[in-house]
Amino acid sequence: MSGAPPWATVLRVTLPAIWPGLLAAAIYVCAVSIAAFDVPAILGLTGRIYTFSTYVFRQLTPTEGPPEYGSVATLSVIMVILAIVLSFGYRAVQRRAPSYAVVTGKAYQPRIMSLRRVRPLAIAFVAAFFVVSQGMPILMLAWASALPFLQVPSAQALAQVSLANYSGIPTDLVVRGIVNTGILMLVVPTVTIVLGSAISWVVLRSRVRGRALIDFFAFLPVTVPPIVFSVAALLLALFILRGIVPLYGTLSLLAIVYVIARLSYATRMMNSALIQIHPELDEAARMSGAATSGVLRSVLAPLLTPAILYAWMWIALLTYRELTLPVVLATGANLPFSVLVWSYVQSSSYGRASAAALMMLLLMIPVLFLYWLAARRIGTGALAGAAAAARQT
Repeated sequence: MSGAPPWATVLRVTLPAIWPGLLAAAIYVCAVSIAAFDVPAILGLTGRIYTFSTYVFRQLTPTEGPPEYGSVATLSVIMVILAIVLSFGYRAVQRRAPSYAVVTGKAYQPRIMSLRRVRPLAIAFVAAFFVVSQGMPILMLAWASALPFLQVPSAQALAQVSLANYSGIPTDLVVRGIVNTGILMLVVPTVTIVLGSAISWVVLRSRVRGRALIDFFAFLPVTVPPIVFSVAALLLALFILRGIVPLYGTLSLLAIVYVIARLSYATRMMNSALIQIHPELDEAARMSGAATSGVLRSVLAPLLTPAILYAWMWIALLTYRELTLPVVLATGANLPFSVLVWSYVQSSSYGRASAAALMMLLLMIPVLFLYWLAARRIGTGALAGAAAAARQT
């Protein structure tokens, strides 16, 4: 209405309003990059190219001599110090949470902005990104899974194409991996979202003393490499809790460690969503006689539904592909599908590893389809309806 072009609106209005979400995402991606294990391990370990997590893994599983638990502990202390610095920085932004609220009781209505002339360019960019990041790797997996050994595409290699790698994977291992992974995908995101939502409400809406410390401990897992968590859980299950709670070799141990590792993501996403819901909606409900449970049920829950759904689906996807945590904790009884793929990579059976990885991708298609449907159904329209309902309340 004041004549500002779209780019000025983005720079001067949109970006400042979503700054807490951007900061949370930046901190999370930075920590995940430091703690990444699966890709650096597959691509770099054979060439002795180490990242933080693969170096820790090598210290835990040296080719010669005993594990270097002292070095792992020292590196973990460094990560805790980094977590303190990042957590205090994010907390400084949270203190200004009311200034970032955009979902208020004053005729809030989200809208979708048309791309207009740059729409073909945006579509071309997305298509190129999909081909490079998804299409080419999947085609490579399909090619490697059909050959007895990896070969450059040629007529001679094409004559050796078969399904031998698929039939060579034991059926009982596939079924066990699918069942165990499915259970984890249902339990881990549900428990994580419940705990993350409760922590976010305590940190941003309550006046409980020590809530900053609660938020710090909720954020801490993302900055500690998952492999350190897995080793700590392994030692705890074997030597401390063995005579009290038999957790070693069970799905319960994996579920507990998964929840702890993913709790930071759930709290960051719920914090970003809750920051943008102005407290005046809570106050209006309380003035109408609603108790805390009523505010949560009638005001916050509808408005947070999109964020909850997206977080649940994303944590489920992360649980499905998780390798770092179970690579130390998995046994024959609680073997997830990702560790089955890793076992073939470790034994240099790249054909079977490619076949198992391709099966893993195919099994994920229904979950991705459900995520796509949920995104279309909830999206901005459902958020606008929830905001309208909250204003009426």
